[in-house]
Amino acid sequence: EDVRNQFIVLNNPKTKRLNVNGNSKAKELKAVAYINPVKKLSYINVSKLPNLPDDQCYQLWAEVNGEMLNLGVIKEANDSEKLTALPYGENAIGYITIEPTGGNSVPTIENIVANIRY
Repeated sequence: EDVRNQFIVLNNPKTKRLNVNGNSKAKELKAVAYINPVKKLSYINVSKLPNLPDDQCYQLWAEVNGEMLNLGVIKEANDSEKLTALPYGENAIGYITIEPTGGNSVPTIENIVANIRY
């Protein structure tokens, strides 16, 4: 089902493609978000992650309808060659943060390295 949804989003002319770049804490970070408002599906593909010390990791979050959702740790750059589903919502925001190794239960706001409004 998820592969089917990915195909629909990537090949639908209504899908918006949004480039995501890291801020000063992760200048080399690159990602692309794919948002389809008709099918109400969203995905992100993180294609480049700067190296971090062993005691830190990147974590993906989404803020949907005022609720912060943990979407998991992005383990390494080659792990990032897949699409990750983003919960769809009006005026949702996706975040990538730097967290302690293993991830965190809440995002460390001062460690946000990228965000996208979708």
